[in-house]
Amino acid sequence: MAQFKEVEINPNYILLEKNILDLWKTNNIFDLVKDQAKNSPKYVYYDGPITANGDPHYGHALTWTMKDLFPRYYTMKGFLVERNIGWDCQGILVEYEVEKKLGFKHKSDVEKMGVDKFNQECRNSVLSYRGKMVEYETRLGRWIDHTKEYSTMDANYIESVWWAIKKLHEKGLLYEGHKVVAYSTRSGMTLSTHEVADGGYSEVVDPAVTIMFELVDEPNTYLLGWTTTPWTLPGNLMLAIGKKIEYVKVEYGGKFYILARDRISEVFKEKSDYKILSIVISGALIGMEYKPLFGYYKNKRDQGAFKIIYADHVNVEEGTGVVHLAPYGQEDFDILMKLGISVFDYISETGEFTSDIPEYEGQFYKKANKNIISDLENAGNLFDVASYPHQMPIDYRTKEPLIYKPITSWYVGVGAIKEKLLSEAKSVHIVPDAGKARFVNWIENARDWSLSRRRFWGTPLPIWVNDKTKDIKIVGSFKELEELSGKKLGANFDPHKPSVDEITWEEKGGTYRRVSEVIDVWFDSGSMPYARYHYPFENTDLFNLAYPADYISESDDQIRLWFYTMFVLGVALFDKSPFKNVIVTGMLGDEDGKKMSKSKGNYPPIEEVFEKYGSDMLRYFLLTSPLTKMEPARFSYKILLETQKEFFTTLWNSYRYFVTYANLNDFKVSNEAPKSVLDIWIYARFSQLVSGVTKGIDEYDVMSASKLFAPFVMDLSTWYIRRSRDRISSGDKFALNTLYNMLVGFSKIIAPFMP
Repeated sequence: MAQFKEVEINPNYILLEKNILDLWKTNNIFDLVKDQAKNSPKYVYYDGPITANGDPHYGHALTWTMKDLFPRYYTMKGFLVERNIGWDCQGILVEYEVEKKLGFKHKSDVEKMGVDKFNQECRNSVLSYRGKMVEYETRLGRWIDHTKEYSTMDANYIESVWWAIKKLHEKGLLYEGHKVVAYSTRSGMTLSTHEVADGGYSEVVDPAVTIMFELVDEPNTYLLGWTTTPWTLPGNLMLAIGKKIEYVKVEYGGKFYILARDRISEVFKEKSDYKILSIVISGALIGMEYKPLFGYYKNKRDQGAFKIIYADHVNVEEGTGVVHLAPYGQEDFDILMKLGISVFDYISETGEFTSDIPEYEGQFYKKANKNIISDLENAGNLFDVASYPHQMPIDYRTKEPLIYKPITSWYVGVGAIKEKLLSEAKSVHIVPDAGKARFVNWIENARDWSLSRRRFWGTPLPIWVNDKTKDIKIVGSFKELEELSGKKLGANFDPHKPSVDEITWEEKGGTYRRVSEVIDVWFDSGSMPYARYHYPFENTDLFNLAYPADYISESDDQIRLWFYTMFVLGVALFDKSPFKNVIVTGMLGDEDGKKMSKSKGNYPPIEEVFEKYGSDMLRYFLLTSPLTKMEPARFSYKILLETQKEFFTTLWNSYRYFVTYANLNDFKVSNEAPKSVLDIWIYARFSQLVSGVTKGIDEYDVMSASKLFAPFVMDLSTWYIRRSRDRISSGDKFALNTLYNMLVGFSKIIAPFMP
């Protein structure tokens, strides 16, 4: 009777995988593994909450594989590994998905529908995507404990986030500020610096205008200013020059112009009959007054506006060496505030001019450029205009250009703890080194974190303000809210808008009402180390055992997103990094290296790959690719086919060869030591493989470890089996026993990679 099941010549890898999945499920293998390790030392990894707003893609496959590899490896080494996942259920990505479904164009459409109905649509949307995510994770061979999932929209999770916000306030790290921030007119909300970086930049063409600012004490003499944002000119308050820049006075067309000497050839390139009259000492210009272009804010002269000042950000790389200042740039805003000039904002939430500027009221700021330029030309203040292609930041959700405008928001004071952040960052092991450098650089240049979001589906900012005294209450728990309001919240309390906004109370001669904003969704995901346990309200022991994590992994964009926000909150709240080891992965492109795009259809659906090649094939490709080194990689069926032929088929044929002759010779496994030099060599070669893979994974060098498997399989097939054919076919027990041990051992060492 055959001891080993007969092996097909042409295996159905897909059916084999599905049979294994059924075996795991039917026999509760995952539960048995958990139970077996329940008293073992812990290995902790954090699974960042998955944004449930679309179908799974290859980015998910990569991170799921990376997150499955290490738990399997450390489980096999005798550790207890909690495999919990979470769901990132809130924020603009979810809202935008629902808005598209409903045909909405702006947040005002949400308000018309009703916030309660809209938020219910958002809740339904994230729940609808969960099933498919779980299905794909399972098909990929990933083990997950679905009995311990967490969701950022759950009340317990939100309460922990409230606790964190109050704790930051108690530490002096939460404050309200009025600053210039990136703003999306489409979604009607601000973006933090990490969100702006995530969106990237896109080339746009704007009108670059050179404007004539006439000096009060020197009629017919003009400073030439330059800007690519004509819509900010009605708000001009100051002109800035550079202290180390040489300026000149130029005569042209009967008028006199002052600009940087280094910019003359560019500014006057189509005006040959100009004449340089003299060098102008920059210090002589400081404090000189000029006439406002528009009369809207002429009363600001009483505060010291409409003068020439020095500013460090002025340069001669473009423009005229003269910069116009308005409250729509952070540097401009800071200078104006320092000078004691009160600022304003005439651009509405939807990007339109308000009644403060009646001539352009109702016009979208970009479209108003044409009329503003025309009015400046008619007033004799336009020197030149040209089309100017340049890079502008875009909203990472809507892909539309962002605007910078002054807005009041609540901030996390990252700057106050920057030195501590940098100190903690040094202790974190990040692979590759370039990922570590990028992470540290991001922290070095980090600004205070704008937390407020004027949206609907998110964690409400737990701040109540007295409408009379303006006194502020930061609420850190539901119990505290009950005590302050005198109202019982009940077991089914939903802390979302609009129900949370209905909770008010009378005190100190006024009514305390919650501020309208929700918080940055990245604060939600960054809170997962403690919020998933409902810390500090319960499970304190579990949190203490699981903080910090031994390992996390995500793609390189998360350096400035989840990695960063989790790191800032961890250090701010607990004085140490929330993670010890990090692997940063790269981006997978199509076969031409271009970004995978659903609309372009330049990649096959994941389910198609599962059905053609199987999940182990996909996992092997991902883990042996440069992706694990934060480098890009290309995906194609050709690569999978080559991998199948060169690696999978060779391994399968070696297995089939063994089974054939083991059964023919009634082979029995033994513990006898090998005697043949060839047997001893392949044992040594296998020991080398185990050492190399172990070293690679222990050092979080996944690609180096993964690349060792194929050469060993080739050595086993083309060297050991080929040179042992006579011994194996004749039933030599040492040869068969050696081949058996190699196949079993190899199955174990590769199991975390290809389960």
